[in-house]
Parts: sequence; structure tokens; C-alpha cells
Amino acid sequence: MNRTKIDWCDHTWNPVWGCLNNCPYCYARKLAKRFGDSEFKPAWKQKNFDKPFPHKPSRIFVNSMSDIRWWAIRWTNDVLNKIADHPWHTFLFLTKYPYIYSEYLFPSNCWLGVSVAKTDDFHGILMPTRNPFVSLEPLHGRIIPGFLAGYDWVIIGAESGNRKGKVIPRREWIAEIVDYCKANQIPVFLKDSLKEIWGEKLIQEYPDERH
Repeated sequence: MNRTKIDWCDHTWNPVWGCLNNCPYCYARKLAKRFGDSEFKPAWKQKNFDKPFPHKPSRIFVNSMSDIRWWAIRWTNDVLNKIADHPWHTFLFLTKYPYIYSEYLFPSNCWLGVSVAKTDDFHGILMPTRNPFVSLEPLHGRIIPGFLAGYDWVIIGAESGNRKGKVIPRREWIAEIVDYCKANQIPVFLKDSLKEIWGEKLIQEYPDERH
């Protein structure tokens, strides 16, 4: 179990490494290369799975180094069984393919997230039914606010790293989302990567303040 620099959670837990999404801005693939994994194919990490969870109730991001869409069924079932045994923690998932959530029975202490970069990414996706949230990171274009209806939490972030051609979000894109969330009582979390763009104190709200 690792403490993390991801500012909307407390820890990351990665029983699986690897992803087949091939996103050009993927930080996880770049990190894996530093550890000698240039192919980045999904692989089970038993040592990571066996790591104990913290005693203090925490927000735990399950798959910062993978996308559950590419997990073997047995991996997912093992992970969900362990999560069910630790109901005092909140476990967060993210995927670009949220239909995958309908194929499993997630415990009630799971938050199921959708990763979106621009409005077009919303077309045809199936919203999760269990504590749905959306991560607009990296934000690559204006989001039509109405597409955020039904989500219980909105996270916004800019692309980080030194990728050539990096897209810098416009402040008006962010402000429009924030205004919509305020009007509809949706907690919104602006990541630290937006500090210079936002230009004022970052709004960092959580849907669940138990921790």
C-alpha cells in the first residue's frame, strides 16, 4: 500500500500493472518503463495484492497503474472480495470503459469512476450505478455541463509531464464546470495541476467527508 501524490486520494493499491488503452499522455506507462516494463501488458502483482491496508479509514485508489477493463475476471473477483472485507475504507476505481462495472457486483464502499478528457468521450458511455464520479483529467476541451448530470463527484486536472503538444485547459472551461457543479450541489475537486490556470484558491471538495 503506497502513499500517493494523487491529491484526491490517500493511498494507491495496484494489484494489477499494465493497460491496453495506449493513451499518449499516460503517466503510468512512463513510470512502468522506469521499472523495466516497456510492454506494459496487464499483469497480476501478487505482492501488491497482499499488502495490508492502513488501519485508519482511507480513500484508496485501486488502479492507478491499470484500467479494470483489461483485468482477468479472477483478478477482479479477488480484488472485490478483499475490498468487501474492509468496509471502513473507500475504494475508488477509474476506467475509460464504464460498461465493465455492470459485469461485477461491487461492494457498497466502492466509488466507480469514468475517465473523460473532452465532451465527445461521453457519447455512448454507460454511467456507473454505484457512487458514480467522473475524472476530467487531463482536460482536453470544453465539457458540456449537462453531461455531468447524475455524477456524485467531479474531479478536474490538467495534463502533467513534458509531453510534446500538451493541451493546456482554458480557465473558462474549468469555470463553466465549477459553476454547474455549484448550481447542482455536486462536489468538485480541482487538482493541484490547475493552480496557475485557476489563479485563486483551489476548490477541493469530497463527496464523503468521513475520512
